[in-house]
Amino acid sequence: MNDRSFKTEISIAGFAVIIVLLPLIVKGNYFVSVMNLVAIYAVLAMGMGLLMGQAGLISLAHPAWFGLGAYISGILAARGILPAWATPFVSAVGVGIVAYVVGAPVLRLRSYYLACATLALLLITQIAAGQLSDLTGGHEGLLGIPVLTVFGFEFKKDLHFYYLSWALCLICYWFLANLLNSQVGRAIRSFNSSEIASASMGIDIAKYKRHAFVLTAIMAGLAGSVFCFYIRLAIPSSFEFPLLVTLMMMVVIGGIQDLHGALIGSLAVIWLGEFLRNYMKNFFTSMTSEVEAVFFGIIIIVVLIFMPDGLTGWINRIPSWGKRLYERKQTSNQ
Repeated sequence: MNDRSFKTEISIAGFAVIIVLLPLIVKGNYFVSVMNLVAIYAVLAMGMGLLMGQAGLISLAHPAWFGLGAYISGILAARGILPAWATPFVSAVGVGIVAYVVGAPVLRLRSYYLACATLALLLITQIAAGQLSDLTGGHEGLLGIPVLTVFGFEFKKDLHFYYLSWALCLICYWFLANLLNSQVGRAIRSFNSSEIASASMGIDIAKYKRHAFVLTAIMAGLAGSVFCFYIRLAIPSSFEFPLLVTLMMMVVIGGIQDLHGALIGSLAVIWLGEFLRNYMKNFFTSMTSEVEAVFFGIIIIVVLIFMPDGLTGWINRIPSWGKRLYERKQTSNQ
């Protein structure tokens, strides 16, 4: 294990301890329920951040994989085809197969052509989920999803899903962090800088693009499965265009160049949204989604101008600022 991997393991272990202890410190279902959403959306944002920041692939299909994972798990469990605990694994395999089949031709595209193709995939998935009412429940949503039960333990409370969703989030973070430190991760970062240089070094660019595309899609599918059992409903509005905008905000505000930027961005965006809905309504008679969108738009502009590396870049500079202040103080004392 190299020094970077060791630091990653220690930081993940420390963060896991904090996550375990938080519900014991901060009481109430409200905090737990919001943190559930933070963990689930962080899984999506991490995958999207890896594709855009590390691999240089502008993929907008993550809400589609999220919804597909939710529907596969929901349909299999609600129809009694499989026990609830087995459906997330089947969902992951199903999403992975679809992502591989779709990714083979789509990943030949680059830049905004890839963005348009994956956005079209998202729109097709939304329309299909709404129109195939006999299978998906249509716009009313898929009902009758049973309680998630694993070895006789029933996930009924918010606290149960809190630990489940954060376990998934931390496992995905650990996996992606180790992936980026491996030969595969170095290959992915190399063709982000220059595909020509990577190809001249013998790197199979198409293969590694598919690997990144499929792996992040599987993660999104697993997050969709957990979300499906958490709210006991699968509905098209849960993975429509607003979710894509939310994920983009998380990636941009958190920082696109660092894997933990998506996690920080998820925390910031979800809790900022809760603040706007709960407290800013005292200043605005009608705190609609449009007013909330204006606030987020202003925040994104400020972040892009003053913190182009996102909150992560700002946090990473704090030690150097502290060191300069200390050295300046030492100099002034002499």
